[in-house]
Amino acid sequence: MTLPGTVARAPQGIIGFDSDTKINSAQARQYFARGFRFCVRYVSRDDASRKNNEKRGTPDLSIDEARTILDAGMAIMAVQHVANPGWHPTAQLGHTYGENASTYAADAGLPSGINLWLDLEGIAKGTSHQDIIAYCNAWFDAATTSGYVPGVYVGFDVFLSSDELFFDLKMKHYWRADGNIPDVSHRGYQLFQHIQNPNTPNEFDRDVTKNDAFGGAVIWLVENSALVA
Repeated sequence: MTLPGTVARAPQGIIGFDSDTKINSAQARQYFARGFRFCVRYVSRDDASRKNNEKRGTPDLSIDEARTILDAGMAIMAVQHVANPGWHPTAQLGHTYGENASTYAADAGLPSGINLWLDLEGIAKGTSHQDIIAYCNAWFDAATTSGYVPGVYVGFDVFLSSDELFFDLKMKHYWRADGNIPDVSHRGYQLFQHIQNPNTPNEFDRDVTKNDAFGGAVIWLVENSALVA
């Protein structure tokens, strides 16, 4: 089953949040009342991590939860959980994780044509840049084959240069983590994360949309016409 709604470019300057915990109806309405207009929720890397996430209270986005977020007036997208810091990317792993991200996003009712995000951070020191690039591009190919529009969240310990992010990755949608993060040369970012109160219980990250230097924008699912560019 695919969720109803419009696959649309995001307007600039829209504030939302990303959360690895489930959002219920009351919370969704509260976030909307506080000015948040989109939510990025998580899907897992594989079946084993999916079960572990369920056990520790950080379940994957479900179709019912996505429906709840849309009903509250917010847009929805998904990002895939990254492995613990010190992991080693490979092309095969990128293919597997990209396929799984697409499957789990589809399980949550997310339609083709919206952004599905790769969380890139915490890579083992000394990993070759070519392995990182191969991982990202294999993930891109797998998600694209499934009909999604891949994007990449650039976090800490990515190790790629600004030019490598632009010239060597197939991505055209970039999300910048808070902190000392490399720019994407020429293009720039479409989504910017800001951590207001780090180490605070129940704190989540604020994100804001912005068109990149080529006019590219985040693409999400929404029913609220005010959130269509």
